Amino acid sequence: MSVVISADATDAFSHLLMVGLASILEDANPDRVCLFRWLDDLQAFEIKTNDDLDIDQISKVVSEHAKRWSQSLPLTSQDDYTVSNESDKPSGAFHATMSPRLSNLGVPYGWEKLQRNREAAVDAMETFGDYRYFGALGQPSYWSGEQTNHSLRSDFGASRWEMVTRNKGQEFIGGRLFPLAQKVAARPIGKVRDGLLGTTIEDEVGGNKAFSRAATGLHAPSKTDNARAWCALIGVSAFPTRVTTIGSEMSRDSSAAMFQIKGPIRFAILPLFDQYWTTAKYRSVIRSEALAQFGIQQARFRGDQVMSAASDWLEEKGVPACCLFNQFMSDNKSAPERWLEPGEIIPVKQME
Repeated sequence: MSVVISADATDAFSHLLMVGLASILEDANPDRVCLFRWLDDLQAFEIKTNDDLDIDQISKVVSEHAKRWSQSLPLTSQDDYTVSNESDKPSGAFHATMSPRLSNLGVPYGWEKLQRNREAAVDAMETFGDYRYFGALGQPSYWSGEQTNHSLRSDFGASRWEMVTRNKGQEFIGGRLFPLAQKVAARPIGKVRDGLLGTTIEDEVGGNKAFSRAATGLHAPSKTDNARAWCALIGVSAFPTRVTTIGSEMSRDSSAAMFQIKGPIRFAILPLFDQYWTTAKYRSVIRSEALAQFGIQQARFRGDQVMSAASDWLEEKGVPACCLFNQFMSDNKSAPERWLEPGEIIPVKQME
């Protein structure tokens, strides 16, 4: 039995919805294997499991996943991490412990408290999927900075897929993921099903407004069903963040399949495939050197032939084409807003 979910291959949100839904289903049962693929018109994907879940059963798993996470320590843990000493008066600015980007952290006490609380939240995680997700999301960096002025760049340890705009103290876990989990957990199973299928669009966290930020940068602000948004944000678990150092300086870490090259070249590259893939295969392809090389060359030199080794490898793995998504960034210098624009489908092999 397979289930068809409406989607759009030129929308990065749809890609993460697909792999996020499969990840949630597999995480609920260690013996479960999901298979998924794009359909020919690229306006839907097909998903099925080895235990033949139907759409109502799939919806129940998604609901239970949101309920468990809405009550979990990784989502509910918060504290004031701005104080520098234990005797300092608290500022009252509480932030979620597991958010990968936090500002104004107190040195040293705020950092020490954050690390203690993060370790407790990690110890409270229940499944391998929990560990994979928060590992991919990253953490505030205590190792990144600029040697010339001794400044710490705590954002440099976070996933580039986490695109919450940093204004008015906003942060990802407390401001986006936790409220989303609560809204999906509160839905009847039927409404979760209708949202997943795309037959209805209920955007509770965004107030059903046309410019909702529920998708959190996976596409431009728009009314987005929250059950689909929950799955799409869980899809970030497939894209690990790499910790890097360059010489004596530190640079912003890269996340699988999303890159920034010398300023204005910001993009994500995602594979298209019409044969059934597992989540394990998807993760192996999106973190591959071949996909990175293909995306970087296409982003830099549109229309030029990409190196044959990368194309050959992708074709061998069953990737006939990729979708390249440019990242929009607003001109607000203090808190720029980012999202992935509609993508361009590019064959991995150019016509002779």
